[in-house]
Amino acid sequence: MKTALFTVFISILVLSSCSKHKPAPVSDAYGNNKRAQSHIRHSSQKKYNKKFVTVKKGDTLYSIGFRNEIDYKTLAAINNIKSPYRIFPGQRIKLSGKVAQTSSQKKPQTNNNKKPVSTTPNVAQQTTKTPVKQPIEQPIKQPISNPPNNKPNNTASTTTKPVVYQEPPLPTSNSQWIWPIKGKVIKTFLASDVSRKGIDIAAALNQSVLASNSGTVVYSGDGLRGYGELIIIKHENNLLSAYAHNSKRLVKEGETVKQGQVIAKSGTNPSGTALLHFEIRKNGQPVNPLGYLPK
Repeated sequence: MKTALFTVFISILVLSSCSKHKPAPVSDAYGNNKRAQSHIRHSSQKKYNKKFVTVKKGDTLYSIGFRNEIDYKTLAAINNIKSPYRIFPGQRIKLSGKVAQTSSQKKPQTNNNKKPVSTTPNVAQQTTKTPVKQPIEQPIKQPISNPPNNKPNNTASTTTKPVVYQEPPLPTSNSQWIWPIKGKVIKTFLASDVSRKGIDIAAALNQSVLASNSGTVVYSGDGLRGYGELIIIKHENNLLSAYAHNSKRLVKEGETVKQGQVIAKSGTNPSGTALLHFEIRKNGQPVNPLGYLPK
């Protein structure tokens, strides 16, 4: 009996010692994965908390807006920078914030309200006189209904004219721009892809780069990462055009250029491919250049 009890006691000790070591590694491993995932999420969120930009040598308000896809006028309003939008190295530029309301406070003045008050009694006096004339003018419309055949012809001609006028604006808007370089488009625009904010045009090395439209050079330098030797031109209707990966820049900031003027010589991208990267921005946002260039 003693030997039987001794063997039972030993077996109980063995079973209890095995059960203590199994759950430990499972809980530890799960806890470590949670910490790693939370660390990755926290570090990824830091990339998008950028509120300020420190101006570096060669930066302009246009290049900062171009880099961050913000209209330069918006940056100027937020930072209270007036034309010609000069900034200096070391200056901090806010990328978001409220625009100063000094101009809006001047608009709601009571002087403008006085004018309609003075005109309303005159309108009231005129309206009292017109009801007598209105019944006289209404029966005069009858002779207009006599030539019924002329009415559909006139309406048909008037309806066709606006349709014709709506179609030409598309080619005329395209004709205002020219291709910046002769070559085949090897990479198209895609709004959902950060790396495809413009188009890539194949070119020979040191081929002439032309101003796609007339305007003013607002940036000429190599301070924007990923664009190499870059030229940005400001145009009408709050449009910007950008010419990247040049081997040589031939225009300076503040210079007025005409459409077709040679502004640079084409170069190569970081991978060594000879091309021109061309972008158009509308209100600071990238748009498809093929919608502006002639077909």
